[in-house]
Amino acid sequence: MHVPYGGNMQERTTAALDETQLLHSPSQINGYSEPRSFALADLGTSALGDREEWKLACRIVASRGFRKSDLLQRFLLEICELSLTGRTAQISEQHIGVRIFGRSEGYDPGEDNIVRSYARMLRRRLDVYFTNEGAHEQLRLTVPRGAYIPAFCTAPGVKKPAVVAVPISIDPPLTNATATIAAGETLPVSFQRWRWAAGGALAGIFALLLVLVGARVIEQFRNASAAHALWTQLFEKDRTTLIVPADSGLGIVENLTRTQPTANDYTNGTYFAGLRAPDGIDADNFNDLRRQHYTSTVDLGISAALERLPELDEGRPEIRFARDVAVEEIRNANVILLGSAHSNPWVTLFEPRLNFQFVYTPEVDHSYILNRHPQSGEPAMYANGTANGRAPTFGTVAYLPDAGGAAHVLIVEGLNMAATQAAANILFNSSEIQPALRAAAAPGGRLRAFELLVETTSVNASAPTAHIIATRVYPET
Repeated sequence: MHVPYGGNMQERTTAALDETQLLHSPSQINGYSEPRSFALADLGTSALGDREEWKLACRIVASRGFRKSDLLQRFLLEICELSLTGRTAQISEQHIGVRIFGRSEGYDPGEDNIVRSYARMLRRRLDVYFTNEGAHEQLRLTVPRGAYIPAFCTAPGVKKPAVVAVPISIDPPLTNATATIAAGETLPVSFQRWRWAAGGALAGIFALLLVLVGARVIEQFRNASAAHALWTQLFEKDRTTLIVPADSGLGIVENLTRTQPTANDYTNGTYFAGLRAPDGIDADNFNDLRRQHYTSTVDLGISAALERLPELDEGRPEIRFARDVAVEEIRNANVILLGSAHSNPWVTLFEPRLNFQFVYTPEVDHSYILNRHPQSGEPAMYANGTANGRAPTFGTVAYLPDAGGAAHVLIVEGLNMAATQAAANILFNSSEIQPALRAAAAPGGRLRAFELLVETTSVNASAPTAHIIATRVYPET
């Protein structure tokens, strides 16, 4: 479904509510209905039932990490069956998309990334299985990157059959190059001087390392002191955290076509597949926008700043382009979304829970933020200023705990790049963010859901300063 710009806000909210059902309904993902009657008990009757590799695959799909996703179960068993029966030539992205995900025979994997997204999940679930439930397995199963052909190998430490060693003649023979000094002998003066010089150099290097490490510790402490309570919620050691920069190419396509995709149309590729170059636009350039992965330097900078956080060391972060994310990942992972629905459609899944909602028009700088429930003295909308050179603009920060079941979501968005940068800067500014986090603090170190409205002055598309002008903190549910 394409949502036209300037459409009724209620229509957009309703569309987003429909999308939100995907977060809680694993039976309908990316246009494919998962068969809920997947019969694991029948797997042993396969002609492969006696193969140890097949038995391993069956144990994996029956494990805790796989039993709730029929798509991942079917994916793994399909490629294992093809491989074990000598039909590896049939294992391709196209075949898996048609066979497992219900895509049409002629679908374009270049524009529909469903198989690649689930392959990433499959590899992660396999890692988790062999770390936990399957740690005792003597046989291991992996799906190497770059293809979808499974590989079986013996687990490290498992005794393998003896191998007969064949002597190899080396000519010339190797010699012992280690020099020895007999007891009581004195090292040559030149060697002693070299040793003293080397020791001094090593001491200097060590001192320099101390300075660098000290600077790094100070930087980490400064970053941690700003939004530590927030980062510890988002970066957890037992859960993946997806950092999702905006799809800048999508924003340009939306402006050219005056349409906006739902999250479902965006992720399953139907939005881009159905678009044609508008009149007057070169088809090759337009198709380049559809197919290439573009993001903004602002989002790259924010991602780099997040990667330097000390709290990130405790988590399992992944930076992922918006088109390469699957709904199931949003449901199971902590997520940091950069950019608004205009360039990051995943935001639409959470808009019904937000007070400050972005409304877009195809005209540059005419979009605005809707204040759904204004408090005393607040306007009902916030729009970009029109002054040349220096103009006020606005962004938001929203934290939604338990947004997709047990996962947490952070959304950083703005009416333009300067506003998005300003919203992110707030998270690294102790004087601005700490009062907001104290207001959102809950028992046990948790945080309540909150929203921050941020104002800045855009100076040549940059944001020199920023401050919070409105706050919403919501009770725990």
